[in-house]
Amino acid sequence: MNSYLIDPFEFCRNGGSLKGNASLSELNRLSAVCADQAGELKWEVTGTVNKRNQPELSLEVSGTVNLMCQRCLSPLVFDVDSETTVLVAKTEEQADEMEETLGNEDSVEVIVADGKINVLDLIEDEALLSLPLSSKHEVCPDSSMGELKNNIQSPFSVLGKLKKKE
Repeated sequence: MNSYLIDPFEFCRNGGSLKGNASLSELNRLSAVCADQAGELKWEVTGTVNKRNQPELSLEVSGTVNLMCQRCLSPLVFDVDSETTVLVAKTEEQADEMEETLGNEDSVEVIVADGKINVLDLIEDEALLSLPLSSKHEVCPDSSMGELKNNIQSPFSVLGKLKKKE
């Protein structure tokens, strides 16, 4: 597994940028919730200092993973396409202060880092957060459920037959 360890404060101060690919087999937490280990994520991390002089990481993650459809229990291809901004704080207190200044900016997260961080951990977190809570096909490929539904008689059809006999 490639390791991309960075000092987030120096990375942001210097306007650093990293990009790469990560196979699902490298991302243990993500592969644990997927149907298999097929798939790859493209990612890019850019560091800046925002107008409040706070270190800011921009994360972009895209690719495809195979999830399990919760309706038909067959594999479902899911497109990961996520962008987010993460502010970096040195302490919990500083993180709380940063969150207060954000107000209603929901798309910005604050993390605490007291040393080097692994970029792939951030990428994996972002990919996990982009997954649906319950993955389902729009229309499941297995048509046997549709045939079963068509063959079930309505309980009210019996009442209709009784009414016609009178």
